[in-house]
Amino acid sequence: MSDDHYDALTDDWRDYTEVPWRAQVLWPTLDELLPDLDGRRVLDAGCGDGTHAAALADRGADVVGVDASAGMIETARERYGDCDRVEFRHGDLTDGLASLADDRFDLVLCQHVCSHVRDLEPVAAAFARVLRPGGSVVLSTHHPFHEYLVVREESYPDTRAIDGLDARPAIDADSHPPTYADTERYDLYWGGAVPEGESDGDSPVADDPTPTTFHRRPLDALTDPLFDAGFALTGLREPDPAERLDDELLEEVADLAERPPRSLCLRAQLTRSAA
Repeated sequence: MSDDHYDALTDDWRDYTEVPWRAQVLWPTLDELLPDLDGRRVLDAGCGDGTHAAALADRGADVVGVDASAGMIETARERYGDCDRVEFRHGDLTDGLASLADDRFDLVLCQHVCSHVRDLEPVAAAFARVLRPGGSVVLSTHHPFHEYLVVREESYPDTRAIDGLDARPAIDADSHPPTYADTERYDLYWGGAVPEGESDGDSPVADDPTPTTFHRRPLDALTDPLFDAGFALTGLREPDPAERLDDELLEEVADLAERPPRSLCLRAQLTRSAA
């Protein structure tokens, strides 16, 4: 997804953080992996409009929020700039977080950013550089098994009831059929169809397709960059909607119980310097 696309979503992003999937399932699962935040220095990597960064500050953390979208950072500063425990900076994780000093943070929080990044090695190395020895990264991302099925089936499960989005996105991927072990780019077209000429298929042209770019990868391609950067895995969760969603909502997305988890949440501790 382009930075311009995120710029256009700034006014609505706080509402999106409160949809049932995120508020009832994803965030509570991720929160289980967080340490006590009081007095800790936290980097919110991919902070969006600052909603979660401000919440971390309310729990006693000193927070720096970084996002590649200038619009998101502007909105974050407007909404939460009066909080003396949080600051926001415009920056791209793939550029190595050059504006941030070494050994500055106790914790990096990164929510659903990795799936948008083609090469995770520079991101993992940047996290290792800005963390103090013994610090941790806690992240969520799309589950590799979920993404593989989405690309293989060329369709996305109906999650409108819990995502707050009236969309059934179409899928356009590099491979047909895919191989799980491969890493590849794929696009979601929220208009529900892939534009003519963008795919080898016969999908009709959508009126106003808005593609979101993802990079799916097998599980080891997600974790190996962290291991190579000096991290050791210390926690892993697969958010289960059956355990957390309201019963009424769960009935509306019952097919999700028959699929792999949509997301993966993990915690990794920096145990050594990268080679």
